[in-house]
Amino acid sequence: MTGISLRRAVATDAEPIRRCIEAAYTAARQTIPDLPDVTEGVEEDIRDRNVVVAVDETSLHGVVVFGFERETAMIFNLAVSPDAQGRGIARRLLDFVATEARENGVRNMRLTTHRLMADTRAMYCHLGWQETGHEGNKVYFSKPT
Repeated sequence: MTGISLRRAVATDAEPIRRCIEAAYTAARQTIPDLPDVTEGVEEDIRDRNVVVAVDETSLHGVVVFGFERETAMIFNLAVSPDAQGRGIARRLLDFVATEARENGVRNMRLTTHRLMADTRAMYCHLGWQETGHEGNKVYFSKPT
């Protein structure tokens, strides 16, 4: 898998993004019954938020949905298709957000994940994110840009 590039999502990316998200969350859905469906509203996200995709010549392999709220870059969703995991795509997508945040004078990033998504939590910690709190099934993370 060479030649992965990042670009802004366009309307025609909605269905490939939905497939990527569904694939990325399939394993977690089998063991976490209260995991929310994050595939709804993809078209609205593309229109109203910042959506960046990781693509090669033939496929969409990852996506990050983010926005700015006051002094914080909020990561609303990050997904990498299972066949592309472990290749640095999540890191590249999050680095893109951090760069854009810095360019907009934003110095902090935040995200939320499910407490039972142990692999996801471990990945965020490996990438330098800090757990900042828990509420119910939610785990909050933060990282300076």
